[in-house]
Amino acid sequence: MKKNYFIILIVAGLLVCRTGFAQTFEIRITENSYSYLEVQMRETSGTGTPTTSTIINDISFEIRWLTALGTDVAVICSSNGYNLADALGSVQTNGSYSYRVFQATSTPFNPPENWTQNTWMTLTTFKSTAGSGSGTFEIAPDGWVAQGLNWNQGSPPVDYTPSVNGQADSYSYPTVVYDLVWTGNGSDNGFQNEHSWGLAGNWSDECGGSGSVPTSSDNCFIPSGVSNYPENVNKAFAPGTGAANNVRIENGGSISFGLQTNQGELLNISGSLNIYGNMTVNEDAGVTIGGSTYIDCAECLVISSSANGTGSLIDNGIISYGVSGTARVQTYLSNSAGSGNFDIHLIGPTADMISGGTDGAYLSAFNLVNGNTYAYEWDESQSSDNGWQNIYDNNYVVHAVSGIGLSTDDGSTNTLEMTGELMTGNISSQSLSYSNNHNELLSNPYPSSIDFDNLAGDNSSVVQNKYWIWNPVTNNYVARAAGSGGSQYIQVGQGFFVETKQAGTFDFTNNRRTHSNDAFRDNTSNILTIVATGGLEGYRDENIIRFDENATSGYDKEIESVKWASQNNDATMIASMAEDQTELAINVLPLENLNNDMTSVPLYFNCGYNDNYSLSFSDIESFDTDTEIWLEDKQEGDDWVYINDNPVYEFTASPGGAEDRFIIHFFGPTNIGEHKGHSSVDIYSYRQHAYVKNNTINKIKCVEIYKLSGELIFRTKNVETRFTGFRVSETMGYYIVRVATDSDVITEKVLISK
Repeated sequence: MKKNYFIILIVAGLLVCRTGFAQTFEIRITENSYSYLEVQMRETSGTGTPTTSTIINDISFEIRWLTALGTDVAVICSSNGYNLADALGSVQTNGSYSYRVFQATSTPFNPPENWTQNTWMTLTTFKSTAGSGSGTFEIAPDGWVAQGLNWNQGSPPVDYTPSVNGQADSYSYPTVVYDLVWTGNGSDNGFQNEHSWGLAGNWSDECGGSGSVPTSSDNCFIPSGVSNYPENVNKAFAPGTGAANNVRIENGGSISFGLQTNQGELLNISGSLNIYGNMTVNEDAGVTIGGSTYIDCAECLVISSSANGTGSLIDNGIISYGVSGTARVQTYLSNSAGSGNFDIHLIGPTADMISGGTDGAYLSAFNLVNGNTYAYEWDESQSSDNGWQNIYDNNYVVHAVSGIGLSTDDGSTNTLEMTGELMTGNISSQSLSYSNNHNELLSNPYPSSIDFDNLAGDNSSVVQNKYWIWNPVTNNYVARAAGSGGSQYIQVGQGFFVETKQAGTFDFTNNRRTHSNDAFRDNTSNILTIVATGGLEGYRDENIIRFDENATSGYDKEIESVKWASQNNDATMIASMAEDQTELAINVLPLENLNNDMTSVPLYFNCGYNDNYSLSFSDIESFDTDTEIWLEDKQEGDDWVYINDNPVYEFTASPGGAEDRFIIHFFGPTNIGEHKGHSSVDIYSYRQHAYVKNNTINKIKCVEIYKLSGELIFRTKNVETRFTGFRVSETMGYYIVRVATDSDVITEKVLISK
C-alpha cells in the first residue's frame, strides 16, 4: 500500500535509490503451460542482488476482468519468497470490472531469484473459479483503485511503480486445476519405478511439493521436458488399474500406457483427456475416458497392435480435433501361409479417413504390400460358392462397419495402419439384403472390442445370434451361436460374418464397447469343446457340442451354427452331424438327452496329409460330475476312450479316409449304471448298431442278437472290452439283444434305425 512519507524520483522509468543502486521492473499476467494464470515480473535494468538497502519490501497489485464474464480468480500457489495473498478476501467491482487485490503478507521479503535482466519470474499462480467462456485478464494500472500498483524497495523503503507489459487475452475459463504434475522421479524400496502411474514419488503437486497416487478426483498434468514418462500402472511389469479425473498431455509430453507388461492394464479417466503431446495405448492396455477427448496434433493418439493383441480405447464424451489433430489405429495381421501363398484376413476400417465422421476408408488405405495386396468383398446376392468378388479400384469406398477379405503373398506378417478420426457413437451398416446366401460381412469400427452377444440382441430382427470369423493361422472359421463357441468379444477392426433374417441395417452403439483381449472361448454349462490339430503347422479346427433345453435333434437355426468349410482343401477339419444330416460347427442337443439312455453324436473328420493328429477335449467340467463322455474310433475298433480322464486322443489319418470315423457318446448322470435296473450290463442302440456296456471287471460270456421272430442273426463269445458295438441290420425295426455274464442273463429290446 502507498506510504506517504517516502520520496521517490522517477526519471525515464529508472528508480534511483539513496545508495546509488538502480533497478527497474515490469509486471504482467499470462497463461502458463498448465492453462493457469500467472503474475510474473522481470528486471529490465540494473544489476546486482538485492541487499538490505535495496530489498523489495512490499507488493500490491490488482487483477481485473470484465464483470460480464461472470467469473472469479483465486490463488493456487505463491512463491514462498513473496507470500502474496488476497488482501480484501472477496471480489470487488469498479465500473464494468471485477477485481481482486493481492498484497504481500509479511515484510521484509527474501525473493528467491537473483534477478536476471529480461527473464520473467513467477510471483503467484491463479485459477479461474466460475463461469465458462473466454476473456481478458490483466494487471490494473496504478491509481485505478486506492490500493494501486505498488512496490516498496530499499531501506528506508521507497515507493516504486513497475510498468505493465502483457495481459492474458482470450483466456478460456475456468481452467482445470491440475492437482498432480508428473515428474517421473519415483523409486520404491530402492527400485526405480519412474514409469509407474501409481507411484506417489512420480508426482508433485501443482506448486512443486510432494505428490500422491492419482485418484478419480485428481486432475493430472503430463508436462514436457521430463526424462521418464508413464508406461504402466503400479510397477514395471505389474498389472493394475490407474485412475485420474482430467488429464492433459502437454506438447512434448507423452503417455505410452501398458508398455511391455502384457497383463491387461487399465487407465480410467473419469473427466476429460486433452492431448497436445502423444499418447499410445499399447496392446496390453485399455483406456476409458468418461468425458470429452481433444486431440491437437497429427497422430497424437495411437492404438497399438502386435501379436499379443490390440490396445483399447473407450470414450464416453465427444472426441474433437485441432486443425491437424488425428489418431492412428494399428491392426496386426499374421501370415503363416508362406511366400507365394495367401492368408485371408477379414478386416474393416478402424478410422474414418474420408470425411472425419463415420464414412470409412478408401481401398488404398488397405494396401499392405504394393503390387501384392489383394482385396475381396462378399456379395450376399451371389451363391455361397461365388460370394467373394475381387475389388481393386483404389478409390473404392470401404464403408464404416463393412468388412473385406484382405491378403498378401509376401509370406510375412503385416501391420495395417489407418490415420484419421476415431469412429464413435451410433454407426449403422449399409442396407443388408436377404436375397441369396443370407450372409453379410461386417467389421468392428471402434478402437475397442465389442460385445457381440448383446449387439446381436440389439439387431435380432435383422440377424441371427451367431457369427463366423476366419482364422488364417488355424485355416478354419471360428463360429459362435447363442452364447457358445468363439469369444463373446470381437476385436478392433475384426471382420465377421452374420446370417441375415431379413433386409435391414446392423446398428452399432457405444454401449456395446468393452475392453477385452479375450481368447476364442466361453463358459457355458453342458458344453464339450473338441479341437483337432495336425497336418501343416498351426492347422487346427474346433467343434462344439452342448445341451440346451431349447434345442431339438435337428438343425436349430437360432442357436446352432452350420459348419463352414475351410478356404483351403488341405485343412484339418471336424464337424458334428445333426439328426437331419446338417453338418454343424456348433451342435446343440436337447437337454433331456442327457437324461436318456445314451446320446451318440457322429464326428466327421477330414485332413489333407498323411500325418499324426489329435483330438483334444475341454470344458468337460461344465457337465455334472457324474456325466460320462466316451470317444469311439470306428477305424481302430478298440475299446472306447473315456475322455473324462483322457482328454487327448492321438491317431494317424490320411486324405480320403472315412469321414464318419468318430462317435462321441454321452451318458448322463441319471443313467450311469442304472439302465433299466441292471447294474452289471447296459444295452443301448444307435442307428444300425447295438452297444453293450460292461459295468463289471469280468468278461461277458456271450452276446446274441435276434429278430422279433426269434431268428438268431448274430452271436459272439468272450467279450473283453468295456464298450462294444455290434452292427445289427440296415433294416429298421426292433431287435432282441441277449447278454450272458457269469452271474446273470440280461435281455433288452432295441430299435435299429437308419
